[in-house]
Amino acid sequence: MPGLSCELIIVSDLRIVLLGKSVLENSGVGNFILGAPAFDSEVPPDVVERIGGRLKDRHVIIINSPQLLQTNISDHQITQTVRECVYLSDPGPHVIVLLLKHDQCSTEDQQHVEKVLLSFSERVFQHTMVISTQEPTETNDILQKIIQKCANRHFSLQRSSSPHDLLQMFEDIVQMNVGQHLVCAEASQSFNIEQQSTERISEGEKLNLVVCGSNRTLKSSISKRILQQTDRRSDAELHGRQISLVELPALFNTQLSEEEVMRQALRCVSLCHPGVHVFLLIIPNAPLNNEDKAEMEEIQRIFSSRIIKHIMILIMQNSEHQTELNEETQSVIESFGGRHLVFGPKTQVSTLMKKIEHMLKENRGEVFSTETFLEAQMKKLLQFEEMEKKIHSFETHLLAKAPTKMSSSKKSGKL
Repeated sequence: MPGLSCELIIVSDLRIVLLGKSVLENSGVGNFILGAPAFDSEVPPDVVERIGGRLKDRHVIIINSPQLLQTNISDHQITQTVRECVYLSDPGPHVIVLLLKHDQCSTEDQQHVEKVLLSFSERVFQHTMVISTQEPTETNDILQKIIQKCANRHFSLQRSSSPHDLLQMFEDIVQMNVGQHLVCAEASQSFNIEQQSTERISEGEKLNLVVCGSNRTLKSSISKRILQQTDRRSDAELHGRQISLVELPALFNTQLSEEEVMRQALRCVSLCHPGVHVFLLIIPNAPLNNEDKAEMEEIQRIFSSRIIKHIMILIMQNSEHQTELNEETQSVIESFGGRHLVFGPKTQVSTLMKKIEHMLKENRGEVFSTETFLEAQMKKLLQFEEMEKKIHSFETHLLAKAPTKMSSSKKSGKL
């Protein structure tokens, strides 16, 4: 009798669909998996986002749908959202994650969850698991039934939880399905027809690129490579696309005031109507210096986490000899969402354009607009004001207690 062998199945991109009821909760779990603030907790609940990153040594793509498990959405909304999830996970998801709470799981929830899952495929339960984000006070029988339908795959997310433990559960699902993704042909085909119609409308739109980074020479070099021009802002047609390119001056500059830095950033975005499709962040293929690091921190601070889905990192290389990226550069790539390209002297611009077109597809043509920029600044201002209120309240509390302490000291004869 021939011996049995067990082969480890490895897939290149691990595609995960995250389903839930709350933008805040879905964003938190998505960020936990990617180890970076990739998902914005203030996006509208009907927006389905796709963001890539790394978890341990795996490239992970998360398609985040924070309203699909809400029981009050219509059948039409379910159909449209499922189609979008399938399209963004093309050719199909490896894992579907249900975010459920012990105290918010009723018979109605169970029926709704099953309706949503079966909208993907009849075989969906082979690819599905449950994540709960709270410690249960008592057992919920309905939740247990859902978990049992998912082959008892359940991960309880606590403060001590590790993303690596969760990755192992994802990998187990992949192994059980022999590396095969969930096939959802009907939903994918329906959404593709609608998506093609949308793409035809936007074909004539200009592609707006912003080149950023601390090194002006590297930024000028990539600008020339893309447009073969030296103007600070240039329009040209490239690979069938009308392109507008803006170079963002280095924001980390001790000679510039905070007001001037904000003005430079806002001006850059406002030059790109209706908004920026892709920010090309240029870094050298060498150990990063303090200016490089400070500039990247400033970009994240000024533009907020909302910029991550629009960032591609270009690693400029002096020779065609491919060298392994150092750990620091890999960490930078992951913190900005995982999209990158090593750009050598002979790298074709068409290679960059293919990656950019793929980004546009992932982002469904969404742009980083002046409204996005201003909303991010308003959010930071409100957070600052809230912090000031807390500090003032704390100071008032301390001052109110101070006389009591002094009085007690005098009574006891202590000065």
